[in-house]
Amino acid sequence: MPSKTSRRRFGQVTKLRSGRWQARFTVPLGHPSGRGGTLVTAPHTFEANTYGREAAGDWLRAEELRLNAEGASWRTLVEHAEEERVRAAAETVPTFADYASIWLRARKVKGQPLQESTKRGYLIWLGKYLLPTFGEMPLNMITAADVVRWYEGLPHEKGKTVRECYALAKAIMKSATAADGVLPGAVNPFAIDGAGTIGKRSDKRTEVIEEADLGVILDTIRPEWRAMIALALGCGLRFGEIVALRRSDVDLRAKPPVVRVRRAIGTGPGGNRYEKGPKSRAGVRDQRVPASVGTVLAEHLRTYLTGRDGLLFPGPYGEWLQPTRFRDAVGGWCDVREAIGRPINFHDLRATGATRLAQSGAHVAEVQAFLGDSSSQAAERYVRATQSRMDDLTTAAFAGLDFGTTRLVSS
Repeated sequence: MPSKTSRRRFGQVTKLRSGRWQARFTVPLGHPSGRGGTLVTAPHTFEANTYGREAAGDWLRAEELRLNAEGASWRTLVEHAEEERVRAAAETVPTFADYASIWLRARKVKGQPLQESTKRGYLIWLGKYLLPTFGEMPLNMITAADVVRWYEGLPHEKGKTVRECYALAKAIMKSATAADGVLPGAVNPFAIDGAGTIGKRSDKRTEVIEEADLGVILDTIRPEWRAMIALALGCGLRFGEIVALRRSDVDLRAKPPVVRVRRAIGTGPGGNRYEKGPKSRAGVRDQRVPASVGTVLAEHLRTYLTGRDGLLFPGPYGEWLQPTRFRDAVGGWCDVREAIGRPINFHDLRATGATRLAQSGAHVAEVQAFLGDSSSQAAERYVRATQSRMDDLTTAAFAGLDFGTTRLVSS
């Protein structure tokens, strides 16, 4: 308990039982800061001697001057110190924009760097939806309330956009708050339940192309692209894998004939095309070429190709074939859609090939190998669809038949 108090015009100096001096004051009522009546104590005590008492008085005089000089912006020394601490900490913590840039460069999936096409998508989400709100904020200043306000402002009619943006932001902050991150042990502010899964991913729309439609496709597509149809349908190749193929990747003399899939063409930031590996490790494969596909390929090699390393399906200037040209050119995919009368996708050819395999009795692993997928998810979907179709067919085929069950049992 205080043992002695020295009253002054402003504030008071108190001698404590320890002999040390304590200084404190009450903010005058009506002070512009709006904190009139607040009792403020010096953040430390002063030495137990005359010099300590004088120092306590000096502190009070300095505080009175600050009260008058700072007016509405007045804060206690403790509050000033905390603000300075926060400011200094903010200077050592990267902004969301800076950290996101580092994260994109260092991010790996299954031990591999992000594909350029994936980076391109992330950059779109960042630039349009994340950086305008969080870009200049230090990571440690982003709060759950900030996240909720941002989330409510997203275009919720676009389920995929909301899902992908939130999942990306959460992943970035998860890395930042990990044990080896820049904010080890901090709470990830992106913690809205279900926000990363809203608008459940729908199954990819695919359509099984019937024989009649296949004939229309082959009659409509440009002759130099006819073999692309065969490779997608009969070998399960993706568009990016097909346009990366070179003459040296095709071996029709092998037993069995194969197409060696080692590369794919992707689209990176700025729309730049680049060569990369297939979508997954399982995509690196020697794909068997059915006899019907081999006939089309052999004709294509004789008619359109020169040089062992020439592209099988080059653009007009020898470059990788652009998806836009394949779509929009005369005899391209837009013309195919018009001729068919439905908005079929090029991917439907690959799906049709997988479905035909399943209908022929191929197991999930065999369909998966045909597709060059690292996951069995797509293969399982095609096998299930085939089994479902078989169920429908057998139900319809044998409906109404009476095998005389009662008579058989009784006999």
